[in-house]
Amino acid sequence: MPSRKTLQSVSHNFGRSFTSLVNYVETDYFLDLLLKKMRQTGQDRLDIDILKNEATPKELITTEIEAAIRSWNDWFPELVKHSGSSMDFVKSAKMTLCFDLNASRPYPKDTRFTETPFACTVTIRDDRGREYQHGHKDFVLC
Repeated sequence: MPSRKTLQSVSHNFGRSFTSLVNYVETDYFLDLLLKKMRQTGQDRLDIDILKNEATPKELITTEIEAAIRSWNDWFPELVKHSGSSMDFVKSAKMTLCFDLNASRPYPKDTRFTETPFACTVTIRDDRGREYQHGHKDFVLC
């Protein structure tokens, strides 16, 4: 029988997987592509509506970034099902990626690279109005 409880682990697993090195797009890691685009545009936040497959701001959306987002959003229902829950319970699912572009610093082990901090938050709202949220912070090495 499907359970709403596992939606908490879905929010954790989706965010961690999306920002991991598994998310590789054609020639680069997703977070590297996104960070480069953020530096070009000055935008420091990407909002993704997982169920509607929409991402804003549009200035950040390249063909590669859009393809990666679509691919992960398409995987979301399968993750929910395999976690022991049901998409019937999921009324909204959103993810936010925020980068601190002003806090970039040289990578201590190799100063040819810089690392930039980011925060990822995934929020799932169920059919009863309860929110399941996971946030994590890390650095992108680029």
